[in-house]
Amino acid sequence: MRHAKRMMRDGCHGLEMRRRGVARGGSMDEARGEPGVDRTQLESLWTLVDNLDACFYVKDTSGRYLFANKALAAVFGADPAQIIGHPDTGFVDMAASDIGSTDHATMTDAAKVDADEVVQLRSGERRTFRTVKLPLFDKERRVIGLCGISTDITEQRRAVRELIERNDLLNAILSNVDAAIYLKDVEGRYLYANAPVLALYDRPLQDLVGRTDAELMPPELAQRIAEIDREVLAGGERVVREEVIVGADGARHVFRSRKIPLQLPGQPMCLIGFSTEITELRGLHTRIEQERITDSLTGLANRTMFEAALEEQLLMSKLGAQRLQQCNVPLASLARLSGDEFAFILPHAESIEDVAHQVEQIRAFLAQPYAVLRQPLHLTFSAGISLSRGGRHSAVALLGRAEAAMYAAKDSGRDQYRFYSPQLGSTVAQRVELERDLRAAVGSSEFARVYQPKVRRDGSVAGVEALIRWNRPGVGLVAPDKFIPLAEQLGLLLHLGRWVIEEACRQAASWREAGIGTVPVAVNLSTSQLTSAALPDYVFDVMREYGIGPGCLEMELTESMMMSDPDLAIAILHRLRGGGVALSIDDFGTGFSSMSYLRQLPVHYLKLDRSFVKNVADDPKDADLCAGIMALAHKLDMHVVAEGVETREQHQALAACDCDLFQGFLFSHPLPVAGATEFLRAARARHA
Repeated sequence: MRHAKRMMRDGCHGLEMRRRGVARGGSMDEARGEPGVDRTQLESLWTLVDNLDACFYVKDTSGRYLFANKALAAVFGADPAQIIGHPDTGFVDMAASDIGSTDHATMTDAAKVDADEVVQLRSGERRTFRTVKLPLFDKERRVIGLCGISTDITEQRRAVRELIERNDLLNAILSNVDAAIYLKDVEGRYLYANAPVLALYDRPLQDLVGRTDAELMPPELAQRIAEIDREVLAGGERVVREEVIVGADGARHVFRSRKIPLQLPGQPMCLIGFSTEITELRGLHTRIEQERITDSLTGLANRTMFEAALEEQLLMSKLGAQRLQQCNVPLASLARLSGDEFAFILPHAESIEDVAHQVEQIRAFLAQPYAVLRQPLHLTFSAGISLSRGGRHSAVALLGRAEAAMYAAKDSGRDQYRFYSPQLGSTVAQRVELERDLRAAVGSSEFARVYQPKVRRDGSVAGVEALIRWNRPGVGLVAPDKFIPLAEQLGLLLHLGRWVIEEACRQAASWREAGIGTVPVAVNLSTSQLTSAALPDYVFDVMREYGIGPGCLEMELTESMMMSDPDLAIAILHRLRGGGVALSIDDFGTGFSSMSYLRQLPVHYLKLDRSFVKNVADDPKDADLCAGIMALAHKLDMHVVAEGVETREQHQALAACDCDLFQGFLFSHPLPVAGATEFLRAARARHA
């Protein structure tokens, strides 16, 4: 076979001598008599060609056979001598065969033909051959015939067709099964998926095969699924689990999955999975459970839920009390004040260091896990300490100071202790007053809106950012960073955030009706808003009420806000974007999750944090960093907004980095409604 391949590669040069011998009478004996020919080598070569499994043949320009080996004779059902000198028409139905067209192409184009040929024999049998044909030339490079080698692949093609038919049948069956069925390799790459899986990810099969779950859904969920897959493949046994998947619609889908290791003959280990969606079933279960423990009229907890909560609190208090009594630190007058609050005296502490050491011992002792219903339960310990100095303070005062210090420990992150100090007392008092005033301000007219423009490179206005200010009675304007975190802690930000969204939509509609045109307005989201599944519906209702079109309302969020429940946050963002809300990442580059989530977030804009902008004109490293962020954003089809632009040099450096939009004091301070309106009118007139 190696000699035959070499002959096909060498073309006419390896066959010229044979052609002359055959032309003089078709006798191999005559060919052996050619001058200069090694008879032994020639005889071996002819014997090899004659006994090939493939059909080997030589034809002249009229299509008459000059040579045919035994394999071709067997196909035609004739002796080789009956084939020599005759064309294919005596053996083949030429109208139903490809032989004529490939012969013609070889000799007309004087080029190699490599093709599959269908051959209809006179007996009615159809066969398929893999054929290579080469033109033969005389010394003047004129085509005088062809030589060919054809391998019968009829059975291979039949096997392939049967496999395709079986696969089509199997795929038709699997595609009409309600369950999601899929195959994965040991690396988690999809090898097959039926129609329900493809519909879930909204991808064709060819786009899904070869991908992993990490490329299809949020990393937190993909990691959990990968852990289950590894458990199946490592253990070699069936595993049944509940899995949460975020599909192309951005919604969370709950599946009950049965996964089995699969070892196909001659193939590496893989995994086959059968997953049934139970999202609605889980939702129904949740609703039933909610109805069981909730009062239908008020939405409050009913007696069943209250009793369960009370039992839990009693259990926790009992556990905490027992653990305090068992600790090695001598306590005096241990008492439960309320809820989960206890008080005790350390009678044997000689110094502040002793107090700190004993309290730390208690904290470590309480931190040991509790076994509750065979499950480990962990408690945190926040303590406030007040010191008695020679009986100068009453018991009530000491207890009050200890409580103030305890609240300070909680505000600092919990699971720690704080000593009372006069400064702490003043801080606590200020916080109490701030909290009181803030609660009273919500729903009043103390909050005001200001708007800071965002401009394009040509100076035209691309939109505004709506900012909130609190005009606190007796104090004046309070910066957002002073009251927004407190409002979040007090649960007031959902109400306040809704007010900001409604005011932004109202103002956008007002500018439109005043003839200023469409002015996109951006508002800042809070963590509580981003974890509220009701947010998109509320936003869409307000947009419809004021006739706000797609892209006219923008919502800004920070990277850190994604951390509490990233899957829910991403699903909410997908819903908002699908409803026409533009999305922006604020303070980009300051969060620790930038790269891991950026590709998944359906955002339109990145707002470059002012910490990068500050030195962009002076520090080449900051300039390179800004340019890199902008290149990445543009690669992901996002625009970049630089905030905190205060100098022309910063503006020029950012423009050189291909920044899209700019915001900062260089262009305008945050303006009240009247000032913002005049700014927009002037900008519109300049660029009319």
